[in-house]
Amino acid sequence: MYRFLFRPKWIVFHVAVFAAAIGMLGLARWQWNKHLDRDAFVAKVHDREEAEPAELVPLLQSKSATEIEYYRVTATGSYLTTGQLTEINRTQDGVNGANVLTPFQIDGGPIVIINRGFVADGLDVPAPPVGTLLVGGTARTSEVRKTGELTDNSDGATTQVRRIDLPLISKLVGLDVAPVYIDFIASKPASGSPPIPVPKPDLSGGPPHVSYTVQWCIFSICAIVGWVFAIRRSLRSRRRGGAKDGDAPDPPPIVIDEVVSVDGRGQPSA
Repeated sequence: MYRFLFRPKWIVFHVAVFAAAIGMLGLARWQWNKHLDRDAFVAKVHDREEAEPAELVPLLQSKSATEIEYYRVTATGSYLTTGQLTEINRTQDGVNGANVLTPFQIDGGPIVIINRGFVADGLDVPAPPVGTLLVGGTARTSEVRKTGELTDNSDGATTQVRRIDLPLISKLVGLDVAPVYIDFIASKPASGSPPIPVPKPDLSGGPPHVSYTVQWCIFSICAIVGWVFAIRRSLRSRRRGGAKDGDAPDPPPIVIDEVVSVDGRGQPSA
């Protein structure tokens, strides 16, 4: 009755179903791992944000840029009067504008780009404060262009960029800058004038990896359930006498109701 399951067409069907089911389970595991990675990343960011602020220069001497990112850092020095740029096409609290990027010379240290904050479109970009300041903020690494995003023009003089690409900014302003920049939070002495400090990174969003994991598991189960139903349907069809795939139907069961003897002429003997 089950011999038809070993015909070439059915073997291909079995392999296709189980390959699809295993592949979808692999995708479910991939999505789950991405969920775990994101949870670990969010926990790391929160731990670094809650740590005590540290001076940037010693961190740069002992850690890489990625190891410094999201830590609260401080730096003492002064803003440079040249090399200020704006990061265009920014939105904050539903308002379009730009972020102000200003080189900051750390006393006894490198030049670091400070994202001083947001200025709405139509407002003048304020000049940086003068004099020695103690600046505090969040360390961030260089931004990288994503697929499909516009590129920045690296030729000629420009005061606008689309992202905080530190190697490009270094080329544009003609200065060697630190491998991290600082999202400004506060300074001493304080400055109450614009720009408005940018908010903390919003880590609450992101793709729903758990939902995707469940969906791929359901798809895998559906493939197996469909395979079972296909076999059961074919068996029912064969029981009704309908051959499939060129198989001869199984012979009906022989039921002997009575025993008779047959003579040579093929007639029951008296």
